[in-house]
Amino acid sequence: MEIHQILPDITNGDAIGNEALLIRDILRKWGFRSDIYAQHIRSGTGAIQYENYQKRSSKNNILIYHYSIGSCLSDFIKGLPDRIVIIYHNQTPEKYFWGINDHIAELLRKGKGDLNEFSKITRLGLGDSEFNRQELQELGFPKTEVLPLIIDFEKYSRKNEKIINHYNDKKVNLLFVGRIAPNKRPDEMLKIFYYFKHIHPNSRLFIIGSYEGFETYYHKLKELVARLSLTDVIITGKVCDQDLNSYYSLADVFLCLSEHEGFCVPLVECMYFDVPIIANNVTAIPDTLGDSGILINNKNYCEIAELIDVIINNDDLKMKIIKKQKERLKTFELDKIKRKLKVYLSEVISN
Repeated sequence: MEIHQILPDITNGDAIGNEALLIRDILRKWGFRSDIYAQHIRSGTGAIQYENYQKRSSKNNILIYHYSIGSCLSDFIKGLPDRIVIIYHNQTPEKYFWGINDHIAELLRKGKGDLNEFSKITRLGLGDSEFNRQELQELGFPKTEVLPLIIDFEKYSRKNEKIINHYNDKKVNLLFVGRIAPNKRPDEMLKIFYYFKHIHPNSRLFIIGSYEGFETYYHKLKELVARLSLTDVIITGKVCDQDLNSYYSLADVFLCLSEHEGFCVPLVECMYFDVPIIANNVTAIPDTLGDSGILINNKNYCEIAELIDVIINNDDLKMKIIKKQKERLKTFELDKIKRKLKVYLSEVISN
């Protein structure tokens, strides 16, 4: 019995890639032969080109497919005899990307169609949120469970003191972390910051995340910053873990106005770093937050700016939010998720 993983792209620093690397290490410690196969591989991951899996494929193997976008891997996997397990990370609706990155939009369109076909051949469908699991169930997957995204908290200990020292002033720091893409709505964060600047002139907004493939959208954001005459907006692009941890350490409030999330790792990272969360009450966001953070149902920019001000100036309220988030963080402890993974895989092995 071997248990391998396959996914379209793998890179260190990406949430799905990080999970795949952690699962590989866990499976190896459990005594399984386990490798990662991918179509596009960044150096340092130890992954293998997916075509090579044909030689390892067996009806006795479990193959875990990390599913988040359309790919030629789907056709490849459908022809294998392995016991297929899907970890479903959800797919952003393609409507957000037409005219910004048509290639990704087309892959997302293809991915929706391919997922239907996997309901017929998959032994187990794992959603990393209840929102994702329900989608698999609605598509007819015979067996579905929730396996929260596996996260290694140890990586959060490393920080870049130069960043912390550089921004260690009396300014109020608002933060967003995530891909600079239309569904994440960083444009709305800029508009909220516009109002917040009138309440707190001595404030700044950090927008942290890659805009690779979304350069057109990034330039539109820069134009919006200029139109609103905003100062103190820092858009960093992709940063390493050490730098990211430093920005979390500086943050006073985290804003997530995203319109589509399959899990949203930054919410868990905010729980770890004691950053109060204000987030849009849609898709998987309420699943990840549980009863923690503050969920908003109406994107009134002025009211959200005032809400941020209330949190910053009310220490009791801020500490209550942080306490709830700390309690929620326990849900995502590594040992708890590993136990769930072991139970789910054992069922696939025995059936």
